[in-house]
Amino acid sequence: MGTLENGDLVHIVDEKLNFIAKGYINDNSNIYVRVLTLNKDEIINKEFIYDKIKRAYEKRGKLDSETNSKRIFYSEADGLSGLIVDEFDKYLSIQFRTLGIEKFRMEIIDSIIEIVNPKGIFERSDTEYRVKEGIEEKTGIIYGEIPEKVIMEDNGIKFIVDIIEGQKTGFFLDQRESRKFIKKYIDSETIFLDVFSSTGGFSMTALQSGAKKVVAIDKESDALHTAKENYRLNNYSGEFSTLEGDAFQILKDMQNEKMRYDIIILDPPSLIKRKEDRNKGRDLFMSLCDSGFKLLKDEGILGICTCAYHMQLQDLIEVTRMAASENRLKLEVLGVTYQPEDHPWILHMPETLYLKCLWVRITK
Repeated sequence: MGTLENGDLVHIVDEKLNFIAKGYINDNSNIYVRVLTLNKDEIINKEFIYDKIKRAYEKRGKLDSETNSKRIFYSEADGLSGLIVDEFDKYLSIQFRTLGIEKFRMEIIDSIIEIVNPKGIFERSDTEYRVKEGIEEKTGIIYGEIPEKVIMEDNGIKFIVDIIEGQKTGFFLDQRESRKFIKKYIDSETIFLDVFSSTGGFSMTALQSGAKKVVAIDKESDALHTAKENYRLNNYSGEFSTLEGDAFQILKDMQNEKMRYDIIILDPPSLIKRKEDRNKGRDLFMSLCDSGFKLLKDEGILGICTCAYHMQLQDLIEVTRMAASENRLKLEVLGVTYQPEDHPWILHMPETLYLKCLWVRITK
């Protein structure tokens, strides 16, 4: 028996040596083995890679009527743990997050080119996952060309996407369902607050729906600059302004100024990256909800989202309820939204469900 190296393919067996699955290993990772197939006879080669990518891409075809941009491959949920591919109007942003996937780099790139026929592919393998896997970060064009800005369209709204320098892979595609959900509660008198706005996904949705005034808060000046460009690009008539800085402090300042809003969306970055951070994260969400309720008008709506797997929906419900109780408020639940279907949730892999948004309204 030869010596195993990180990234090698292995058979996973039980204590009686009965076959369980095939996958690749890495003892640098918190996950020692990542499963690729449960089929003992399946060969992990270029044909295997091609088939996984083709199946994933074809499943997303039904979304073409509402958007020209989507996640076309979502890691283990699509069968290749560590591979992320987002499409922005035929320009692709790709991440090779793990050593095992890095070893199949050329097979993956060749398959994507053949299946998708993109205009360009940009690598955004600049994540902490690669460092933990023991491999260096990589960025750069790996196929075709990538323009400085790409214009994507999602449910009738145009967004400028910076694939090269933007957050994550360029845009938060995973909030599509939440953006659609809140539209029905917005009218020409709505004053809307978008907290942790990034480039203004919720802001533009509110303006498209006729909101009277929208305020976006984010700590990244480049993101807010792009949000303003998106506002001009869509030629909306509602009032739009931005505030740069720490959202927690800005919300406190707004309370002192007695400002009030009809709808507030709180969509922070991942505040809980590890299981041991869960209690700290709950406290931060509690603080956000408290500030949100203090800024809402009577019968106002609060949306509170988490993209952290370790912050479960029940945690989100509990901190929202506690914050409401401290403010002597009664809440009506309007709904819960999750990540859209191009970020599939596999029932047997609870970690694939990461995005949860709770929508509540103050009621009497």
